[in-house]
Amino acid sequence: MKFRLKLFTVAATALTLGSSLTGFAGATKAATLAADSKQHVNVMESSDLVTLDPSKAQDLTSFDALTNSMEGLYRVGKNQKVVPGLATSVVTPTNDGKTYTFTLRKDAKWSDGTPVTAKDFVYSWRRTVNPKTKAGYSYIFDNVVNAQEIMDGKKSPDTLGVKADNDYQLTANLTRATPYFKYLLAFGTYFPENEKAVKKYGSSYGTTAAKAVYNGPFQLKGWNGTNNKWTLAKSKDYWDASNVHLNKLTVQVVKEPSTALNLFQNHNLDDAILSGEMAKQEAKKPTYVANKQAQIGYLDFNFKHKVTANANVRKAISLVMNRKQLTKNVLSDGSVAAEGFVPAKFATNPQTNVDFTKDTYTKAAVTTDKTQAKQLWKQGLKQLGKKHVKLTLLTSDVDSMKKVGAYVQSAIEQELPGAKVTVSSLPYKTYQTRMEDGSNDIVLARWIGDYPDPATFMQLKTPGTAYNYGQYNNKTYADAVNKANTTDANDPQARYNDFVTAEKQLMNDQAVSPLFQASDTHLRNQNFKGVVYHQTGAPYDYKWAYVTK
Repeated sequence: MKFRLKLFTVAATALTLGSSLTGFAGATKAATLAADSKQHVNVMESSDLVTLDPSKAQDLTSFDALTNSMEGLYRVGKNQKVVPGLATSVVTPTNDGKTYTFTLRKDAKWSDGTPVTAKDFVYSWRRTVNPKTKAGYSYIFDNVVNAQEIMDGKKSPDTLGVKADNDYQLTANLTRATPYFKYLLAFGTYFPENEKAVKKYGSSYGTTAAKAVYNGPFQLKGWNGTNNKWTLAKSKDYWDASNVHLNKLTVQVVKEPSTALNLFQNHNLDDAILSGEMAKQEAKKPTYVANKQAQIGYLDFNFKHKVTANANVRKAISLVMNRKQLTKNVLSDGSVAAEGFVPAKFATNPQTNVDFTKDTYTKAAVTTDKTQAKQLWKQGLKQLGKKHVKLTLLTSDVDSMKKVGAYVQSAIEQELPGAKVTVSSLPYKTYQTRMEDGSNDIVLARWIGDYPDPATFMQLKTPGTAYNYGQYNNKTYADAVNKANTTDANDPQARYNDFVTAEKQLMNDQAVSPLFQASDTHLRNQNFKGVVYHQTGAPYDYKWAYVTK
């Protein structure tokens, strides 16, 4: 998931998920934490809210908002365990893992008072895979029968493998067994949608808090589509309202870590996200919380631009990146040097239990060698017939990403003769558009896994995927990912080996240059407890959170 993050892991049979984090200690007596009976907290996001439309959401802030204001068939609860949401139970698939039949609870309602039914799921899923919707996340439906053909414009959305057997029974048919499907069912793109509301608001659906309906623990209020502050108010109509303790969360966007720290110290935030120097200086405080993420920050090279299409140029740029220096001195927030495109401690070999990054380690792709970089750079410029090149680097305007962008610019210009880098740091909405239009030589991107499986990273660089910003296209890579998702889907070891093949090809081509594996660092008030943290997908679930005196 873009960090948006776009975005975003991991444990199924061969995977390891980070633990959920609840009840972190803190030392500040925040005035914003009211008495136990009021249950009101102030929290923050570090990037803008883009949409409340499940079919259109692509960024972490939007998925956070959806996870707390809406609900799918399942939720991911404490200890990363999948628990029933709108479904009455977590079901066991039939038909060799390809058919799921769900019974929906009858007490679930939309915020307009109408019941949530199986038809709402059918409508939503069909709408998302419909090419006319232009849903960036439609590809995660590719395991549902006919989804790919629909997305390719070869079949009607009505043929999608999902059916409302009656108002409260839903059947989904997959093309293959999918080990991580239960996690997808808890992900925002798989949420139901109220057809009446979507049609009422048309293209403006989800663009403001008032132009959306909700079925989750909270209802979002006060967002007009551009402002940077809104509230999540407890929904009295939510089927499990008795287990929702917070009455209101006030959410504000804070992009500068120094501002977040000041707001926390002045009792205006009960949970502050920090990075860089602010995180470093607070690391020993009892209020400090560091969550390990399944998130990779990386450079995505444009294969449609002549300079970055040159393999020697890409490899030279990667080799001048000192990842340990970057994480220690620039990010300074607990992030660690990336060992590959798939994060460390994310997946393990089913037979040997060896970490995926050990089986796929490609030294030249994730280490520093300035001498070798200069040699490759010289060869690349000779092949291009140039002595000087200008490169454009796109980043978001989040403080940490601007600093990483400045580091990348400096490393390239200082170590690679004749290189000039222009950095554009843009607000997230504009940044997202620019990432996808292919106008930049290099994009500084971040991706957090959407679900607990290597496929959430490997699928990014397959042809036609919206997040394949550089339009990388390699047959060996694509075939390996396809095998993992089709013929080898029921064979854990063969599937794992497919992903190993894909990762090694990606690194040998240096289609991307992994830089860091992120850490999610906070200051959290000691009275604010029960927050469930997810290493993948939307990170913060407040359904079970509460305030103590």
